[in-house]
Amino acid sequence: MTTLREARDILEALAGRLPRMAPPEARHTRAALEKLAGLEDLPARPPPENLLEVLRRDLVQLFGAGRGHEATRRQLRLAPWILWNGKPRGETISGLLEAVVAQAGEHRGTLRTLLASWLLHFDPESPNHARVGRFLAERIAASDEPRFGWARIAQAEVSLFDAKSGPNRLGHALLSGPAPLEELLARYGFTDPMRGTSAYLCHACLAALREWPNVATRKDAGALLERLLALWTREGRMRFEHERAAFAGWLLRPWIDGLAPSEEIRIRVQRALLDRLGDPRIPGGAGRWAQVDPQAVALFKSWLARASLEAFFEIIRQFALDRQWRYRERFWKACLARGAIADVWLALAHDVADAARVVRDLRGAYGQLSGGVLANHAVILMRIGPLVLCEWSHNGKLRAWPADWRHAPRLGLSDYTGYQLKTDSLVFPGGSREDGLRHDGSESGRWQERAAALLRERAGVALEPRDYMPRAGSRW
Repeated sequence: MTTLREARDILEALAGRLPRMAPPEARHTRAALEKLAGLEDLPARPPPENLLEVLRRDLVQLFGAGRGHEATRRQLRLAPWILWNGKPRGETISGLLEAVVAQAGEHRGTLRTLLASWLLHFDPESPNHARVGRFLAERIAASDEPRFGWARIAQAEVSLFDAKSGPNRLGHALLSGPAPLEELLARYGFTDPMRGTSAYLCHACLAALREWPNVATRKDAGALLERLLALWTREGRMRFEHERAAFAGWLLRPWIDGLAPSEEIRIRVQRALLDRLGDPRIPGGAGRWAQVDPQAVALFKSWLARASLEAFFEIIRQFALDRQWRYRERFWKACLARGAIADVWLALAHDVADAARVVRDLRGAYGQLSGGVLANHAVILMRIGPLVLCEWSHNGKLRAWPADWRHAPRLGLSDYTGYQLKTDSLVFPGGSREDGLRHDGSESGRWQERAAALLRERAGVALEPRDYMPRAGSRW
């Protein structure tokens, strides 16, 4: 069966064979065939790389020798694919760009290839891109070919061919437009696989991302966030993987200065970043976050600290003494509310690790605990200012070390032993030399007061009894 592409080629050939000087019937037939041949938008595709390199070599020789006029129509039709990539770029070959533009003004095949390459290799800072954009706007506006219909619409509605404002206007429309996202992508021609991963759409997606801090506190922020995440997703993966640092940085930017997002927005952003970049705390996970704004990384780690604390408390309720842990949970959540906990890492013995696998937000972000512990033991390591603190489940003691001490535990390891987490530590204010702080006098706030004093003296964290002690008459 003849495919639509094959049928189109046949029709184009037939249209080309009809004589220019023909009776009215033939002219009408030509017009009908040309219109039918253009009904399907089948974007130009670059030929294999080895053929492009042969083309580049031949054009360098021709134009370098002053014989650019000898370039064939086919060579100039393919030349747009080398204009803005490879070495040397075609735009640097004297006379080539002018020859391509001149042929594109007369031949639609070259015009289609020039348009495809312009979008694929788009650079808003390039003078030649701006120049070609103006040419495309004029030539395509004057064309009635159906295959350019999407481009004419995009030019009319979002100034597609304006190299400076076009991507910004497209990004705004995709984020906030009245129509569904997929409908707009189709309307403006970006559901095609090549255009859908083009440099032009990448700049539009970045423009939409830069708008996020301005709308993150609006009532419809949840819907806009879902639309933004959908825009940045293609076939279940990040549409522009090479821009993941910008993606993470701009998503987190609204809250870097201390404002807190709604719980709904925080959870959705957190899951989106974990899905796409992973956990920056886990072994090997920091690499995907390496180029992200350090302030954004610190903020995200504080969000993960909260998730880890919540998961830890949930797990411990299954294994430890509820009466004792109620007070510890209250104390550490008070630190979290103060923004004091910069990072958290869990180490879980065998039985607890089995339970942790069902906790969604942990996503494997914990180490294994063995050596001198029971199968239902667990620890939580916290980074607070210059300190590392280790809180044990059950009757384990609280310990603290300056992070620069040689034997201070490191967060983010995959394995720990109980012996490593019971080394000499700081003495808590109000006591003599001791091996960690016992959780004595929880009801009266005895151990909490000493722990708060250490955090105040060593980390500048100010906690008052009202922050970590239950209110009179409350269940706590």
